[in-house]
Amino acid sequence: MATTSLWAVRSGLKYLVDYVSNEEKTVGIDKTLDYISNENKTMNKQYVTCINCNFANPYESMVNTKKQFNDKKEILAFHGYQSFDAGEVDAQKAHDIGVELANRLWGDRFEAVVTTHLNTEHYHNHFLINATSFIDGKRFCNTNKDIQRMRDVSDKICLKNGLSVIKNPDKEHNYFSKKGLREMMKRVIDEAIMTGRTYKEFELELLSQGYILNGFEDSLSIQHPDSKIPIRVKKLGNNYTYDRIRERILNHDFLPTTYERKSIDMKPYLHRFKTKKLTPLQKLFISYQYALGILPKNNTYRKKYPKETMEALAKLDALTDQTTFICKNEIHDLNELRDIRIKTLKELKSFFKERQHLYYELNKTKDPKAVADLREKIQSLNQEIKQKRKIVKLSDGIADRSTRIEDFFNKEYEQTKRKGEKVQ
Repeated sequence: MATTSLWAVRSGLKYLVDYVSNEEKTVGIDKTLDYISNENKTMNKQYVTCINCNFANPYESMVNTKKQFNDKKEILAFHGYQSFDAGEVDAQKAHDIGVELANRLWGDRFEAVVTTHLNTEHYHNHFLINATSFIDGKRFCNTNKDIQRMRDVSDKICLKNGLSVIKNPDKEHNYFSKKGLREMMKRVIDEAIMTGRTYKEFELELLSQGYILNGFEDSLSIQHPDSKIPIRVKKLGNNYTYDRIRERILNHDFLPTTYERKSIDMKPYLHRFKTKKLTPLQKLFISYQYALGILPKNNTYRKKYPKETMEALAKLDALTDQTTFICKNEIHDLNELRDIRIKTLKELKSFFKERQHLYYELNKTKDPKAVADLREKIQSLNQEIKQKRKIVKLSDGIADRSTRIEDFFNKEYEQTKRKGEKVQ
């Protein structure tokens, strides 16, 4: 069963070309070509096909067509995908189906690049279609009729190849209704997490597939290119909150991008490694990959302590942080502490104003690269705000604790004094 979608590309065409052809990801027509041609996902361009354009430089072919017909319209191209169920097709069949679909839909009038990405368990084809016809310069507009035709032709090709198709999709969720919109979102997020090594790469992966990202942190939402309804990511489950997504990106296992994309199942060997049944040479090389971090290390066992113990440890941590803050900043008395707090609050006010301006710019811009850059700046600013808030919290805690510490020592002094009087 294959699902399809197609959306407009207004900037960065070369990016999506090179993504199917270059070893390193960069994010446009240039950026769209970068994305769909990336060698890490297409087995060194084994599954890249150019239709009506130069295989060595499809970007140049598309740009020349636009220059020939003086086409300066805002929409440069259309980027689409055709995704298959996990294990439903092998790489070659997925690519053959994608090439046949592209030839039947656009091969008579438009330049197109077809690539098959193998970096996730759901093999999927990407299509990049020049919006300008190389025949007469007329435009491809991707009307509702075109979208429906893409789905119908995809279904016919799938049936011809013995694959299943979605029957009777409901109107609300459109072509992806069988799996459910939320489940599809979760799958796409999971795949984007495994693809990107940074949050910015995660965003670009989703944007390149036509998904719309809005908001930030708790308000972060994702919208499917065929849906009019955005979904808050935190409503997808505890594993899909903003903080959890960032954590998963930092800690995810890169095994699928190194072995699975080469169709090598390492799990039996990893099991034999743990049970000490490998040959000395096998053990040597696999141990080295664990040491380099290519293979994931086992999580260290953490003993669970009672709630009271954890609360006591948290109080000790707070006291340690406060002591470190006082010593590091050479704070002599509460007046100096108050001055630091006031200064920090002023800086926080400035940061809040700057962040509000960035959010305003984010709501206005439509360029994926600019959106990603703005979000990166907002994230950096949030880290600054987090540190400043910590200083304010430490200052308040020190002021409160200092009073209690003085009371403690006064009581200790009085008790010591009374004991001394009794001894005399």
